[in-house]
Amino acid sequence: MPVNRPLITEVIERTAQGMTRPYLCMAEDGTAWFVKSAGAGWRSLVCEWIAGRLAVAFGLPLPALAQPVVDEALAQALHAQGDGDLATGPAFGSRRVDYVRDFEPALQAQCPTEFRRDLVAFDWWVRNADRTLGDLSGNPNLLWVSGEGRPVVIDHNLAFDPDFDAALFLQTHVFRADFLALCDDLVSRAEYEQRLIALLPLLDTVWAEIPHNWIYREDGQPRITLHEVRQVLDRVHEPEFWSLP
Repeated sequence: MPVNRPLITEVIERTAQGMTRPYLCMAEDGTAWFVKSAGAGWRSLVCEWIAGRLAVAFGLPLPALAQPVVDEALAQALHAQGDGDLATGPAFGSRRVDYVRDFEPALQAQCPTEFRRDLVAFDWWVRNADRTLGDLSGNPNLLWVSGEGRPVVIDHNLAFDPDFDAALFLQTHVFRADFLALCDDLVSRAEYEQRLIALLPLLDTVWAEIPHNWIYREDGQPRITLHEVRQVLDRVHEPEFWSLP
């Protein structure tokens, strides 16, 4: 299935939230997208595309993903205003979800157990520690659809972290208690292993969808390699995959 690449015709605003500060943009077909480009770091876009595509295939509730195309004239106009973070060409986009609010600690209990386990197991697999929440605050990178009472998962730009700290993950992840329970459940662990292993053949397809300039620097050296990503994901085959620090 070809990658959706809507043409961006308007930048509505740049959000203030998050380290990457995505742009809220309108596309030619009238759809609205949160767009990340050069300012977020090209490597982070690669990680976000791979983890996002795998997360959707895993069954997690993400917004629709795309690679919105930024017109050269639009990028140049922003650059003339002192904003060079939105580059010409394909960017990473997640479609705007209406009627959402920030995820709060009180909402944890309203999330189904299956969703909580799915999310924490997936984040452990892709080494994404960027989903923190304590008793009062944090940054879980989750949204809540108010009218429907359901969570939406966003932001995988820090997946495949070469400095992933397993101990910190177990201390800070929004659903850390569910992961500890999962690690003690041999039957569920085996089921999750099979579900994650079933996603591995998709990696080559997803990698082929990524624009060349996201992966390679101007000198031709890769920012991240397929081998590096595969090494992270192949851990699911190892007996130590569920081992806690």
